[in-house]
Amino acid sequence: MRSLVAAFVCAQVGAFRIDHSQTQGPGCECAQTSVVNGVHTGHGGCDQHFGQRFGYVCYVVGSCPGARESRSHRGAFWRNCQTEHYRDEARRLLMEAIDTVEEEDIVRTRAVAVERGVDQEALDAADARIEQIHEMGRALDELKNSIARLDYDGLQAALEHVEELGLDEYLSDEALAKAVEAFSFLGERREARSTLDQATDEFNLESLMAALAEAREYQVEDNILQEGEARVAELRRLRSEAATELAAAVAGREVQRVSEAIIQADRLNAVDSSVMDQARDRLQHLVLMESARNELLSGIQDDDLEDLQPKLATAVSMDVDPAVLQQGRDRIAHLEAMRDSVIALEAAIAQRDTQMLKDALAECQRLEAADSDITSRARARIAALEELDRVTELCRSLFDSDDSSAVRHALADAREIGVDQEVIDELERTKHRISRLKHDLRSALIDFTETGTDRAEGQRLIDECRRLHAASHRRIEAAERRLASLR
Repeated sequence: MRSLVAAFVCAQVGAFRIDHSQTQGPGCECAQTSVVNGVHTGHGGCDQHFGQRFGYVCYVVGSCPGARESRSHRGAFWRNCQTEHYRDEARRLLMEAIDTVEEEDIVRTRAVAVERGVDQEALDAADARIEQIHEMGRALDELKNSIARLDYDGLQAALEHVEELGLDEYLSDEALAKAVEAFSFLGERREARSTLDQATDEFNLESLMAALAEAREYQVEDNILQEGEARVAELRRLRSEAATELAAAVAGREVQRVSEAIIQADRLNAVDSSVMDQARDRLQHLVLMESARNELLSGIQDDDLEDLQPKLATAVSMDVDPAVLQQGRDRIAHLEAMRDSVIALEAAIAQRDTQMLKDALAECQRLEAADSDITSRARARIAALEELDRVTELCRSLFDSDDSSAVRHALADAREIGVDQEVIDELERTKHRISRLKHDLRSALIDFTETGTDRAEGQRLIDECRRLHAASHRRIEAAERRLASLR
């Protein structure tokens, strides 16, 4: 490849320079097909289509200044494309050089490519390849240095870099074997250290001691070994503390403490299986007890007596804290009082004793047992009873009255709101008495009008009839005329 590049450089660089004056304009692009502007030329692209005498030519796709019309293919125009040909040839050779690791060949072909006007993308690719070749050299140096200093991370990175760059084929078998052997040993040593680090962070004393022994075999760093030994001592101390705490927690009633003690003892393998089983049994009982306690406390916050009573019974059977049990008993007593007050209020609403109803409502409200419905009904009933009492007293006050209008209106109100029948009957008798009185007065007034001679009696009858509305205005006027005639 190097001889081919050298030959190309020698033959072309001194032979000619690119004529940059033949810059392509619009329509001067070489046609890549054999049909140009509808004319079948039989030639596509840039080549020695007319023989070596004409050199490299091509048909153009449009109207191009300086292009010549073909004599044999009228309507098709051609121009010289030697510049493009040598540019493309230089680019092709540069791409071939880039595929190698020969930096000198790439430098030479790049110089020709620059002279021939090869695109910047290809030149950048050549520059990148040169930099990559430099990187390959650095990678080989780093591999050698990592082997010399037994640096696992550096050796791993160097090997990966060598493989990434495809340089493993350039390494000797001896160098590669040495690198692999060093990498294997350092990997095992690193694994032993990693295992020890992991065991140091965990709580398994047996695993830690095994990892510590392996790390000593691989001569892991002293500071790492010392950390492992310190962790062994710490785990032994933690085991003793965990066993002591578990015993104390099981003797108490705290779910959280027992649970944490079990977790710690299990993590450290601090006690044997029988002790752990007893602790778990105790925890299960405490969980059930805690659940019964929470259920009881929840029930205490509610107003459901029937729901609270069995919760209290369960809490008693689970030996819940006596103070909480007493809260449950107190709440049940309160709820029973609330229930009884509601029953008493309902009974009072059904009766006709205003004061009893007021007292029952006050007790219900004191115990916060009355909801809006029963409170509303009780107040409405109190209002109704107070109105009933008022109308009843009014009726009683009219028993000796002679005001027929007042009696009539009182009777209507009494019937409407349900006054006791005996009161209504008495008021009816009053009504009938007033009716008879008015009838008798009217009859006496008529008799006086026709034959009466006692002026005082006549005046009395007129006044009573007018007061009680016992006679019509016409009859009263007639009686007054009779009275006037007696003067």
